[in-house]
Amino acid sequence: MIRLSSADLSAMIAHAQEAFPEECGGLLLGTVSELSGHALLNVVEVLRLDNVRLESRHNRIEIHPLHYAKAERYAMRKNLGIWGFYHSHPHADPIPSEFDRQHFPFANWWYPIISIKGPSEISVRCWRLSPERNSFSEEIIDTLPSS
Repeated sequence: MIRLSSADLSAMIAHAQEAFPEECGGLLLGTVSELSGHALLNVVEVLRLDNVRLESRHNRIEIHPLHYAKAERYAMRKNLGIWGFYHSHPHADPIPSEFDRQHFPFANWWYPIISIKGPSEISVRCWRLSPERNSFSEEIIDTLPSS
């Protein structure tokens, strides 16, 4: 399960809308706990990152390693971990692609995907990659009111 504020979910969707028709992405900072025997990601902050990919930006995203390193240091200063990566799928469903399976960096992360097919056709689903890296399981998205 992933738990985040409605403001954070809205920020992720806004990022996808602004980047459309290109992909966008960012990191999920927070803490992990256990709920009924399952891992729960409590998102504290969403960090937008620039897509530095030069080609195929309509269906690929690349994060600069230095930007990731800066995000890691920032998270550590706040006593948080980086536990997920969100990205958009312009003109595609919010389902991980084979490319995603091969390139998602960690099996223990949460991977929300924002599908944006048009101004009013937006959906979000969240996934985790199996430890063997051969399949995905869908995670429940629990959205809390913003404070």
